[in-house]
Amino acid sequence: MTTKKGSYQVWHTDTYGLPGSVDKQTSFSPDSGHIGDNDSRAELAEDFGWTEEEREQWGNKAEFILSCVGLSVGLGNVWRFPYLAYANGGAAFLIAYIILQLLIGKPMYFMELVMGQYSGSGPTKVWRMNPAAKGIGVSMCMISLIVSIYYNIIMAYTLYYFFASMQETLPWTQCSEEWIRDYNCVSKYEPSPAPCTLNMTQNQELGKCSCTGNSTIDNSSLPFNMSCTPKIVGTSSAELYFYQEVIQISSGMEPSSMGAPLYRIVLCLILSWTVVVVCLIKGIKSSGKVVYFTATFPYVILLILLVRGSLLDGAKEGVEYFIIPEWKKLADLQVWVAAAGQMFFSLGVSFGGIIMFGSYNKFTNKVYSDSLLISLTDMITSIIAGFVVFTAFGGMAKATGRKVSEVAKSGYGMAFVVYPEALSNLPPSQLWSVLFFFMLFTLGLDSEFGMLETVITCIQDEFPKLKKYKTYICIGLSCACFLMALPCTCPGGDYVVTIMDHYGSDFALLIVSCFEVISVMWVYGAMRFLKDIQYMLGSRPHGWPYWVFCWTVTAPLLIGLMFLYRMVQYKPPSYSDGTPYPHFAQSIGWTLLSLVLCPIPLGLIWRLIQSFSNPSVTTFKSRLHFLFSPSTDWGPNDKSARKIRNEAKISDDLSMEKLSYDNATVIQASPEKIV
Repeated sequence: MTTKKGSYQVWHTDTYGLPGSVDKQTSFSPDSGHIGDNDSRAELAEDFGWTEEEREQWGNKAEFILSCVGLSVGLGNVWRFPYLAYANGGAAFLIAYIILQLLIGKPMYFMELVMGQYSGSGPTKVWRMNPAAKGIGVSMCMISLIVSIYYNIIMAYTLYYFFASMQETLPWTQCSEEWIRDYNCVSKYEPSPAPCTLNMTQNQELGKCSCTGNSTIDNSSLPFNMSCTPKIVGTSSAELYFYQEVIQISSGMEPSSMGAPLYRIVLCLILSWTVVVVCLIKGIKSSGKVVYFTATFPYVILLILLVRGSLLDGAKEGVEYFIIPEWKKLADLQVWVAAAGQMFFSLGVSFGGIIMFGSYNKFTNKVYSDSLLISLTDMITSIIAGFVVFTAFGGMAKATGRKVSEVAKSGYGMAFVVYPEALSNLPPSQLWSVLFFFMLFTLGLDSEFGMLETVITCIQDEFPKLKKYKTYICIGLSCACFLMALPCTCPGGDYVVTIMDHYGSDFALLIVSCFEVISVMWVYGAMRFLKDIQYMLGSRPHGWPYWVFCWTVTAPLLIGLMFLYRMVQYKPPSYSDGTPYPHFAQSIGWTLLSLVLCPIPLGLIWRLIQSFSNPSVTTFKSRLHFLFSPSTDWGPNDKSARKIRNEAKISDDLSMEKLSYDNATVIQASPEKIV
């Protein structure tokens, strides 16, 4: 079976004995029918008449690895992972996290990298493999856009603290008169004396003791001219600095309470977006160079802080609190849901960034080992960050006479309240503070690159003529994101960020990821996907039954169950006192979620409408084929295979069905080699 030129032989079988991709030992020319490594892509393009524009590629493998690590390892690794581990049973949470990594995280990370590298397409164009599911890619793009908007707000906070750390006295270590009067501000906690007892001799030896609340015990020392010391209840200056000075948080998110943008936060936000634009203005050609620093510098600081924190008195207690398991927590579904949420945010699965980064790879890149390395690095980084945070917490708890559980806070409090307070006890405190917040900024910078580049790639893939205007797109998109983020810089902006995070990314990710893995593995086909991997890499991945099982069973099943659990146990975002956000705010959140998810059904409906206008679609079976079968322009990002595909379209004796171009294998035109 030959093409018109008679120079190629196309062979496809339903068995899994594919010979792999083009033999690199042979040479190729239009006359000899061979492809060689010495032929340049430009020469081959000229010989074959390819019309598709060449996609830019990573300068080298290190840029790809570091960019993926930078996307996965972000600000959440420093405060979100340690706090979730503390709040959900320490090592029990780690066990749940590792199990979900193996059953969902790693398989989906590998799947998305393969999708991008095999097709050479971004999150929207890759769905030529299943045209009815294109809305999934649009939803991924929207999630990345929403996260990139509020993510830069947090990066602006890190810049604020970075510059504030350069003062002679760290500003969060001092109490103003107003804070002392209104909030009983405490600049530094003092260790509380031991509780009083009925043993008078022991009380006298203590000199002073803490009141227990038991009148008999507390009054027993009065005849000896001793009185118990009441426990001081106050608010730390670090907490007041963040909430009252930096973000100046309002009492609520009603329009009357939102306030105007805070100019210092706005200036930091402008600086943050400027850095992002400068680093991303040339796409991966510029960001690929920046990640050499931004993806490695945080590890240097983390290791320095880990060593310094390990030397603190009380560090052991902090580490024990982090790693000693509460085994009964493993039976709590909330622990598994929390671990799953951290896994999605940490790895970046279903954001579209993994597909986008993979699309800039060379077709034969060994993506299997890359996916394992990157996902393992992300997990190890989270654990290291946990040790860094809890050694510092243990030292602070020892110095202030409190428990480790009393110094740990959720959310921003981990990075902007507790850690600044801990850093103030490490001489020279200014140096450690500058290094820590610069590290936080570089951590966030890599993730911001990935999310914004995902949106830009989607735009360029859908409108190829805009590729030459990439610089203007990057600047224009960044300016638009800055303007949309201005409400987040107001005193009520913290609540806006929570709404965007809870509805625009947290909830949406579970739904999108479930549709994604079903659309690829159950509609496109897991075994077809496996053949694509074999064609691209020359062999099936090691332990391929495990990957197929995770793709087809554990990933969609567990994600679906976790989503149902979230819906049944749904709790709306709430203020610090536990009061739920007002109904209008929740309505805005549900509207945002609907906007993010609506492309999924709309994409299916649009494809269905197209089927009725296609004259070749006349039966129910043909309509299903039109909806869910790969489109005619779907194929590997391998120019030799695309050449065969294009010739097959005009061949008299080779149909597209016989070619099965999504798994095409090209071999030398010799009948005796067909086995």
